[in-house]
Amino acid sequence: MTPVTAKNFIQALKSSLPVLKSGAIPVDLEDTVERVLSGNHKVIDRERFNIILSSFHLPPARNSWFRHYFPNEISDIEEFIVGMRKFTTDALWHFGDLRRGYLELNGVASVSDYIDRHRFNTNDFGSRLDWTVIEEIDPSERGLLGYVSGTRPYRQRDLLNTADRILEELVKRRSDYENLSSREVADKMIERLSGDISEKITAFENEMGLKGLDLFSLAFLKENADLLERTRAEVEATIQRVDELKIIGKRNQLQYLRNVEMIDVYVATSMRDDREYVEMAQFVGEVFKDEVVKSMNLRYFDPTLCYCDSRIDKGIIECLLVRCAKVTIYCAQDGDTFGKDSELAATLCQGKPVIVYVPHGSDSDLERKAKLDRRAETFKQFHPLALQVGLYDGVARGVIVVRSPAQCAVALHKVLSNKLDVEITAEQHGLVLRDKDTNSVLRVMSGWRELSSAFWHNFGLSEDPKTGRPT
Repeated sequence: MTPVTAKNFIQALKSSLPVLKSGAIPVDLEDTVERVLSGNHKVIDRERFNIILSSFHLPPARNSWFRHYFPNEISDIEEFIVGMRKFTTDALWHFGDLRRGYLELNGVASVSDYIDRHRFNTNDFGSRLDWTVIEEIDPSERGLLGYVSGTRPYRQRDLLNTADRILEELVKRRSDYENLSSREVADKMIERLSGDISEKITAFENEMGLKGLDLFSLAFLKENADLLERTRAEVEATIQRVDELKIIGKRNQLQYLRNVEMIDVYVATSMRDDREYVEMAQFVGEVFKDEVVKSMNLRYFDPTLCYCDSRIDKGIIECLLVRCAKVTIYCAQDGDTFGKDSELAATLCQGKPVIVYVPHGSDSDLERKAKLDRRAETFKQFHPLALQVGLYDGVARGVIVVRSPAQCAVALHKVLSNKLDVEITAEQHGLVLRDKDTNSVLRVMSGWRELSSAFWHNFGLSEDPKTGRPT
């Protein structure tokens, strides 16, 4: 135990609040502390604490505030440090500023009650019945629900129609193409047939993936026709399956809407091809089937299981989900999109937590792996995207960065069960609250007093966003 002396107290104050090193400690503070400790009892009770507080031009600490962070009498420096760290964490977490945090928490009847009211109620999760309203779709088929990947079989149908036109032309005017090479046949046919035949021929070669097929070969007309017929049957079967899956996807979307009030987690993704659908389906499955999370009986939105005809409706639905969900999981894939980034920012601006998942990538693709590592590090630091000010409270919030489904499950459980383990660090002349598990920035406070004064004096003075309208 370290005895309570003026020098020890001020040293502990500086180590607990590094922002005070920048000339914010009153010049007569040491003398004030020596005076309050001049008696026989080398302890600091609430009365003596308030004398010290007055040196910082702060109002007296109420009994409810003092008792929440300190014992009746602070008899050693370690007790003071523990209490100050506890207060600093609460102030940064809920208010984004130490002075505001003190004034607000000191003004409530019970600090404990205030903190409890702003926690997730874990009892709500376990008391719910099993969630059975969403229909499963095999991950290998979920890409058929995509606006991009799901249109492939329809494009292939169109390209097969072009291939049929080519074969019909070869049969109908065979004599015109005799003794010509395949390249010469193609060039002559492009001149003869109207429309965008050249672009479609290129698309056919790139998209159909029919290896060994020489569409312009007179020698293999029958073989080509047979291959195209088999391919068409496969494409039509895929189209039929797409239509069936879209019905399931629409039903799932409807069920999410009907249960939107209870959605706990929104998963923000951008999927363009089958591989991304499979990766995201696997990721979501691993996170929510993890034993750490499974017992919580969460309701979560899985975008790989939904389909909506209208992109307008889809955008509004996702905005509603971001608004209603308690947590957003942002999947940082190969490329960001405006919609997904907006969902991350909108979640933080509402004051809700965001978990950013950045996969490690494969050792077989070192370039992609290095890119993902850089992205993860960017999110962990002070990237503008990963640090947003809450529109309601002005608190600057960051994101929790994870690199695996298992790590994501642990972070999600800790967030929703109010068990995040944090540490306070001094960075860029300010204070930063970091998650110990991932070293992610959760809260920040600027140590620049001019900025702090301008920010908090003006933050709430915004114009009514509905006053302007087009002419």
